[in-house]
Amino acid sequence: MHLRAAALLFCLHCMSSFAGAQVDSIPPVVAFTGSTAAYRVSPDSLDAAVDYQARDSMDVDLVNQRIHLYGAARVNYQQISLEADYITLDYGTNVVRAEPYPDSAGVLVGDPLFSDGGQEFTAKSLEYNFKSKKGIVRETVTTQDEIFIRGGKSKFVSGAIQSNDSTRSDVIYTEGAIFTSCSLEHPHFGVRTQRAKIVPNKLAIIGPSNLEIMGVPTPLWLPFGFFPLKSGRSSGLLFPSDYQYSPQWGFGFQGIGWFFPLGEHVNLTATGDIYLNGTYTINLASSYRRRYKYSGNASFSYRRLRDETPISEGLEEDISKGISINWTHRQDPRAHPTFTFGGSINFQTDLVDQRFINTYDAASKNVIRSSMNLTKTFPKLKSTLTAGLNHSQNNQTREISVNFPDARFQTQTIYPLRNLPGSQRKWYKKLAVRYGNQLRTEFEGLDTSFFTAQTLTNARYGFQQDASASLSLNVLKYFNVSPSMNYSEVYYGKTLDYFLDTTTIRTTEALDEDGNPFLDTTDFATIEELLNPGLASFRNFSAAVSVSTQLFGKILFGRRRGIFGLKGLRHVLKPSASLSYQPDNRDATDFISGLPYFISQAQIDPERGDAERFVTPFAGQLFGQPTRTEGNLGINYSLSNLFEAKVYSRKDSTDKIVKLFQNIGVSGRYQLSADSLQWSPISVNGSTRFFKGLSQVSLRAQFDPYISTYNERTRQVSRVDRTTLSERGVPVQLSSFNGTISTNLTVAKFRELFQGQEEEFVTDVAEERRKRREEEATLFEETDILSLFENFSIRHTLNFRLDREIATSEVPGARDTLRFNTTANSIELRGALNLTENWSVNIGQIGYDFTSKRITYPYLSFARDLHCWEMRFSWAPQVNTYQFSIAVKPGVFDFLEVPVNQNRYDGQRQFGR
Repeated sequence: MHLRAAALLFCLHCMSSFAGAQVDSIPPVVAFTGSTAAYRVSPDSLDAAVDYQARDSMDVDLVNQRIHLYGAARVNYQQISLEADYITLDYGTNVVRAEPYPDSAGVLVGDPLFSDGGQEFTAKSLEYNFKSKKGIVRETVTTQDEIFIRGGKSKFVSGAIQSNDSTRSDVIYTEGAIFTSCSLEHPHFGVRTQRAKIVPNKLAIIGPSNLEIMGVPTPLWLPFGFFPLKSGRSSGLLFPSDYQYSPQWGFGFQGIGWFFPLGEHVNLTATGDIYLNGTYTINLASSYRRRYKYSGNASFSYRRLRDETPISEGLEEDISKGISINWTHRQDPRAHPTFTFGGSINFQTDLVDQRFINTYDAASKNVIRSSMNLTKTFPKLKSTLTAGLNHSQNNQTREISVNFPDARFQTQTIYPLRNLPGSQRKWYKKLAVRYGNQLRTEFEGLDTSFFTAQTLTNARYGFQQDASASLSLNVLKYFNVSPSMNYSEVYYGKTLDYFLDTTTIRTTEALDEDGNPFLDTTDFATIEELLNPGLASFRNFSAAVSVSTQLFGKILFGRRRGIFGLKGLRHVLKPSASLSYQPDNRDATDFISGLPYFISQAQIDPERGDAERFVTPFAGQLFGQPTRTEGNLGINYSLSNLFEAKVYSRKDSTDKIVKLFQNIGVSGRYQLSADSLQWSPISVNGSTRFFKGLSQVSLRAQFDPYISTYNERTRQVSRVDRTTLSERGVPVQLSSFNGTISTNLTVAKFRELFQGQEEEFVTDVAEERRKRREEEATLFEETDILSLFENFSIRHTLNFRLDREIATSEVPGARDTLRFNTTANSIELRGALNLTENWSVNIGQIGYDFTSKRITYPYLSFARDLHCWEMRFSWAPQVNTYQFSIAVKPGVFDFLEVPVNQNRYDGQRQFGR
């Protein structure tokens, strides 16, 4: 029922006013001008009409001037709205009362909900005067962002204070209130206060209060306090996120600080981690975002660690300091069509993150990398320019490598003759040209001395440019012929200078056969190198013509189901050969610096240097070094093989194609310009998958048509110009054999293997449970136990190799030996398991290395959802750390936490380093 109440209220108010008025005190008349008459309006009437409605029934009591509304009742007045299952509207006093009403089972339902201009709260009972705009409520529940405010008896005033030029805010005065982030009627925790003043969406001011857990008051008291209730960003104190005790560092807390909103798009957080013995950290973190433009975050940390090392006299103080810098920037793809900028910077000194941060990820990270690049494309030039900074930091060797600036210009494949007149099928229109260049500077050093002048002195820089041209021609319908040329130039700002260091000569006094004393040299002069500045360059040129084709062969078995389900075999052979040429550069010299490309060791050390071994001034540089060739003309060949089988399928009307071997390749080279050792070693490699991709096998072998011998003078193994066919009666001999077998078992692959096809499975058990509860309002029952293990994977890796060890003895009949080695054999388990709706277990990584016979990097954790609290435990025995905490879930009260931790330093002192 929905009635417009303006006319009814007018008549009832007039009757009430005239009945109680004296003859000589008739109130002044307020006239409403209509089409036919003027009306008298009581001064006690409201300023606007009151709308009301009810789902079940409405009872009008004219004697007591009340209207009773039952079942989903609603009363609207201006911007005020009141909902409840039972509402009484007293139009004589302008008071409305609301409370829940028993349902058919006698249970009270429909608590009052009061709303005033977007500010709302619920209560067990409510009285409100439309005229004075004041009300009394009992057992109120007000929600402001993440805070639930549950009060006892409260008084509220609508529009009591001016918020801004256009709006006013309500004020609620309450007693016996509790502030909490728990949504239950009886919250698990909260701050209990006897007096509070609340301005919804603004501020809550409390008097003397204390922390209450599970209804039990704690000794934690506050004389007064305030809670900001304003939505959005505002400056404010950040409570500590963690409290710790360390035998070495003492008592401490982490994450105390202040939050600063800097403008509309940037936030800044300043926090500190403080321990009583002098260990501390200062952190600055900022995040920024511009819609449709970019977003990112940056952080800076200064860490000071005070450690005590046991010595014979007691304890020795050890102070270490360091900084860490992190910056991540992401550009929105819609920001610019041809320009992008983004990446991440991660940098630290003295391993500060590994020393301070008590997490498994930080402790086990071996390499830190950074990459920040800008890319500009030039559509008209069909080219791309990329420039930026790249950084790599090894936490084991403590070495830092920074490439800045690192810029590269690269064109797309350009067809310069394509626009000439004539058919597009002309061979010369397929000419393709590419050009690129790169500029790079590299700084290297240890993290403890990187920011020193020595790092600048040892810096290396260079420039490289290369150009290539190629054609792709179809000859005799089945052959692809591709001639190509490549030319490159490399320029370096520093080169190596080699010299003989005589300071390493060591002599001792000895006696000859006749007993005469002489000086015996035990250590000789060594060849050393020195990096000197000076522009130098070298060039490379190569040309090649390649020919390739494909050959197909198949065998079919005539029966409908074949032989034991095998209906046929198919073999695809892809042979290719190329004739390549490189000019002789053994005596090449740089025309800029005059440096030879190669220097014989005999020139540096005439007495002991090997004339057949060469060094180059360009060794160890950014773009590599020249390769010493003597007019290199040769033929490269390769054979790629694919084997497939057609298998009869009972479940499907079509036959299945199974790849027996995905690839078996044979490759090598024949050197036409060489006068000896013309055949290169032959490489054979292959790979395939078993059990529908569960296991992958990769094999690689190398066969040599020549024998190898041990040189006593140089103490090295080298190939000699004697074939295995003439020496041992076989065309080739095995030099090395490498194999890798890797297995990755997941539930999805397990299903695919044993069920014949990939089935649908639950990827997020928690989300699936939530959907089932919403749809059926019943408890979720797990119908597929494998869904619990969807996030688990078991990985096994086996690497092995077989090497030929050349006999070093000159004794006749000495034979080579083949030695088998297992380089890696490990199994690893990762995954997360939701035992119940509230219990979850995470295995970050646990495994066993069969080669070293030890457990590898175990890391375990579990979590228990306690509604508004959360219990967590993590353990990393590899670094002797653990973390246990019972804490309020992230939000306003997440500073309430009971942590028990052990950092790496305490673990090392307890269990040994």
